[in-house]
Amino acid sequence: MSAFTRLWQRAPLWRTALITTGVCGVFSVLFPAPWLINRLPYYGTLTSKVGHMMGRSAPGTDAQPDGGDEGRRMVSQPPMDAQFEGVIPFAGRQLPLPTGKWHPVLNYQDDVEHGEVLTSIFVRSEQGAVTGFIIAQATTQSLPASATEQLEAQCHSTFNFTVGDLPQDGNRTECWMTSPIKVVNNLFITSNQALQGMLSSPLFIPPALQRLGMMGFQLPPVLVDAAWTRIEKSKSGKGVDFATIHTLISPALPGPKAVVPGSPENWSHGGMADAPVVADFVGRTDTWLKGWLPYLRKSYKGEVDSSAPLPQAVATDPGFHS
Repeated sequence: MSAFTRLWQRAPLWRTALITTGVCGVFSVLFPAPWLINRLPYYGTLTSKVGHMMGRSAPGTDAQPDGGDEGRRMVSQPPMDAQFEGVIPFAGRQLPLPTGKWHPVLNYQDDVEHGEVLTSIFVRSEQGAVTGFIIAQATTQSLPASATEQLEAQCHSTFNFTVGDLPQDGNRTECWMTSPIKVVNNLFITSNQALQGMLSSPLFIPPALQRLGMMGFQLPPVLVDAAWTRIEKSKSGKGVDFATIHTLISPALPGPKAVVPGSPENWSHGGMADAPVVADFVGRTDTWLKGWLPYLRKSYKGEVDSSAPLPQAVATDPGFHS
């Protein structure tokens, strides 16, 4: 009997450690850690060959399809029993909330595009029906200017209800709009292609809507997006910073069934002319947004007094409030 055989039989702890080491070694090859691949190039080559033999993509591509190991994406779901009112901190700035109690749904951070972007989603409800839905996005690190082209394109779509902007001065761009959003099979649908790109993002919109459905929140068939976007050159001189706030307001009548006046065809730029009730809601939303703009601008600079309540007349959007 060899020394190894005798040790194998008489040292159960050593035997267990040896087996565990072997199993962990196999798993480290089958499911390699990204940091280990970066530190040991030859190890990365080995694990790539093993993964290819097994018909599996290169490590890390599923979690980071657009940026590889140059960026990261993180999603978190805060407790929905929390509620916020007034002005709250957001991405090193402030976020003023319209009248009502807003519940956090989801936070998403993305720095795949060489600059971190924070997305936060909030919901407001009455009797289980959603009366407001906020998608707030802002940079915490500067981005290349090309990364904001779709934000500007959202404002200039001919499918919007209304559009407004400030004259460009070479340093900043600011625009606002109201736009129709249809809710179909728990998805947001709009003819504004640039806006649809954001609303179709598989990274944060579906998880947020799925969470709302699981919590029993009912979305109305139509929402009106009152959106504001500001893009400005970074103070460092490299890239741009931005903030964009989309406040999706429900035109539904009070009640748990979320009945929306007018027909689906009326909730469009051309169709609202045939439905005074639709045109009235769009007009009131546009008026409210223009009155809300000064607070959005101040919050971008962090200049809103968060200790004082926002003026009720300015903060109260056209959605239903109990």
